[in-house]
Amino acid sequence: MIICYLLMLINFINLTLVGLGGYLHFDVLGANHVRFALFMILIFVITETVVMYFFISTGKGIKEAIETGLGEKELWKRERKLKMELFPHLMLTLILVGGVFIHGGAVDNNMPSAWLHGPLFLAAYGHHLWSLVIKNNAFKKQISIISKLEPEPGTE
Repeated sequence: MIICYLLMLINFINLTLVGLGGYLHFDVLGANHVRFALFMILIFVITETVVMYFFISTGKGIKEAIETGLGEKELWKRERKLKMELFPHLMLTLILVGGVFIHGGAVDNNMPSAWLHGPLFLAAYGHHLWSLVIKNNAFKKQISIISKLEPEPGTE
């Protein structure tokens, strides 16, 4: 979970630098806007995948623990509700940020829709900020669910 938070911080910094570099036309660590955006999207996708994997794998562990009698069935309902709240936002963030990255090709080729790049970035950035809040709350809820599980007999 700590790695997820560290990667989410790196994502926030990278996305902010890419956006500012696009608006203010400056290089980041010697890379122009396009090159740094390529680096950013790779790290972004990896991070969002790691966060999803965290919730999928801990959810599987919670389900197995409940099936062996280490917790109430209500915990599984809470887990499913948590995933239904979190995953649509994770996917939408990936689609929006990925869409802005792909649309950057239209900007580089001076396509008529190039003017959309700025507003699309602001929408993606805004949703990413909102998804950070949602992810933080989801981590708290996940830890709460895990803490309600009882230890296996004989392991104390």
